[in-house]
Amino acid sequence: MIRRNPITGDPILFAPHRAERPNVFHEATVCPFCSGSEAHTPPELAHIGEPWRIRVFPNKYPATDVHEVIVESPRHDATFDSLTLDDATNAVRMYATRYRAHGDACVTIFKNHGAAAGASIAHMHSQLIATSFVPPRIAREIDAFTRAERCLLCEPIGDVIDETSQFTWVAPHASSFAYEQWIVPRVHANELSSDHAGELALLLQRASAAMRDIGDAFNWIFMNFRNAPAAHWYVQIFSRQAVLAGFEIGSGSAIEVIDPAAVAERFRAQRRQ
Repeated sequence: MIRRNPITGDPILFAPHRAERPNVFHEATVCPFCSGSEAHTPPELAHIGEPWRIRVFPNKYPATDVHEVIVESPRHDATFDSLTLDDATNAVRMYATRYRAHGDACVTIFKNHGAAAGASIAHMHSQLIATSFVPPRIAREIDAFTRAERCLLCEPIGDVIDETSQFTWVAPHASSFAYEQWIVPRVHANELSSDHAGELALLLQRASAAMRDIGDAFNWIFMNFRNAPAAHWYVQIFSRQAVLAGFEIGSGSAIEVIDPAAVAERFRAQRRQ
């Protein structure tokens, strides 16, 4: 169900049934995402491997009509950085495949790693939510890209942590979260594709390892801009070190306490070890 903020008109998803989803972090129960537990999930939409290495199925407690779970490994203790590069690459290809499966809907792909990041199940997974509306943040960024004289992400926007021939991993100068990083395509494109999936998978693995060295909770979000050719897609990654407090929620502004230059140097040093 979609309701609207009475002042701004911003859409708000109401899904009270999601409060019923199990919290496997704190309850002794069978993990529904492990190999052998397939009967505990809705029928799958796609998989890779025989037996499966990556599996996709509808969320049992959906926030929208299209809400999918992408499980990147059958192993309960796996992390994205512990996957083989082939499996990580196939996971990225699956993200792109599921993104393309939903026509003109606005599709958000994201990972909640750890309870503090919003995960209710410890087994590694990502999610996809498609909406019939353009979420407010996406709309604001599309507007900014469209009004700009030149692409805002085709130029350097932060301290470089690492790069490949097709992607740059940076700590943006104006970060909103502690230890925030972006992975940005070096060639302009407005939405995720399977092109160069191996390079993106490699940087996502390095970012996952860097985040787990900081703490046990992080998020990543694929910022896609369907039907907005002026926009430039990217992946936002950040650690969950603190909760949002009154000023941040009340004003919509961030208070950042970690110097992005120090973040970049820390992660570069990890890469040199």
